[in-house]
Amino acid sequence: MNERFVTTPEDVTFVTDPETIAQIHAETGFIPLPEEEQQWISEEGRKRWALEDYVSSDELRAEYARKKALGQL
Repeated sequence: MNERFVTTPEDVTFVTDPETIAQIHAETGFIPLPEEEQQWISEEGRKRWALEDYVSSDELRAEYARKKALGQL
């Protein structure tokens, strides 16, 4: 097996410095979701995966936007 793309837990470095995170986001063009939206997607995704309802984060994001627009959140 080619282990070129395998990451082990000891290889992971958590980045927590806000300036470093902002720099990474600027370099990659990543735009983080608002905290409220990210939290809802994360919690809803966990609930559904526990029930074997394998929904994508894109589907959850669309559902969040729809419910938010309807005032259901």
